[in-house]
Amino acid sequence: MSDAEGFDFTSNSPATVGWGGTAPDPQSDVLPAIERGAEQLQRLVDAFDMPPMKLLTAISILCLPVLAMGQEYETSENDARILSAYHGLDALPARAMRLCGMPIEGEDGMPVIFSVQIDNDSLSPEAFEVETGAGEFVTPICATLRPALESLERRTVLLVGPFGTVDSSPNAIEVVGPLQDVAGNSLTGLRIENVTALPEGPSLVLAERFGPTATGLEGECPEEAVQAVLLTWEGGVTGPQGANLEEPQRTAMTVLLENGESVNPLSLGDDDPDNHVIACLSESSPAVSVSIEAGFFHDPGDDANPETSIEVISKI
Repeated sequence: MSDAEGFDFTSNSPATVGWGGTAPDPQSDVLPAIERGAEQLQRLVDAFDMPPMKLLTAISILCLPVLAMGQEYETSENDARILSAYHGLDALPARAMRLCGMPIEGEDGMPVIFSVQIDNDSLSPEAFEVETGAGEFVTPICATLRPALESLERRTVLLVGPFGTVDSSPNAIEVVGPLQDVAGNSLTGLRIENVTALPEGPSLVLAERFGPTATGLEGECPEEAVQAVLLTWEGGVTGPQGANLEEPQRTAMTVLLENGESVNPLSLGDDDPDNHVIACLSESSPAVSVSIEAGFFHDPGDDANPETSIEVISKI
């Protein structure tokens, strides 16, 4: 067969209509996702026939999965965060001078707790900015890891300065200058806006499970202990009026074990006035959470703890 120009279309090969190759494996999750998206889009369109309040509810429900995806991504990108900021004392005593190596009597003390341990060499007051309740921005006069300097601690930065009053707590704390964790990661830009006010007592912010003889815990637990839970509070804790932690504090603490049993600790270790307490346990079933009754653990201003509980992170 040829055309008017003499081009010959003759071919001995079989004619194939369409594509005769091997079909690629379909992505089994794509089509269902498209169908779900189409259904949600239709629900959004239909929602515009709803009364205003129902419309807002429908839009919120549709948007929640997208927001959750964004939050999950942000968390996975950067695990370091500020766990708490505690406006714990508005008149530091004269003896607190040893914490900063300078007179700080009468100034506010505010522990800021990070999810990671802090590189002490990178720490400086200029790394922090405190937004007061009046909307002013204050640079602390001192920033120190003291007194929580033991090897498993070093995550609590005590900020000192004129931060507020009983009636006006700080609005926010932000890391604005160079600050690193012990792995060398930058913490600049971290911010917290939920600051615990002066009249409130300390709550638990972190609980980590170790073997009782782990480095940093030597000598803290009796021989019968088979596990230890290192508790981190928002601020330093003692018994009432600075007393040692004793039987009332031990029995006010309940530890839930993996086997469903609830027990009191065998003993409490690290009995110094920083914000760490060690719960020593003789039970082998792993600790999964810790709960504490209100009114037994007091901060340096003698404010007692509210009822508080936290899940335990295993480091074993």
